[in-house]
Amino acid sequence: MPNQPSKAENLLAIIADITPGKYISWTVYDGKDPLDAKTVQDYVTAFFRTATLMPIPLVKLGLDIHSVQTEYDDQKHHYLIILEGTVRKFKEETT
Repeated sequence: MPNQPSKAENLLAIIADITPGKYISWTVYDGKDPLDAKTVQDYVTAFFRTATLMPIPLVKLGLDIHSVQTEYDDQKHHYLIILEGTVRKFKEETT
């Protein structure tokens, strides 16, 4: 049986691939809790509507969101929220 990468190795590979200027599709919610889904949807939609970069955890970069897609499977009671956008650097603060 071949060695499968650990979850940490998979996460590191994904993070290493997130670079400024890259267009990504990111599933930010995949679950069954309607309250959690609505909370995540409201959070990401605020960044989308204000054209503010949404922070991407662990990489100190932001996502310039181009679209927010929310799906609901009525039979399985399952929510899916997917973002598409371009990774950007935050502007440097000058003091």
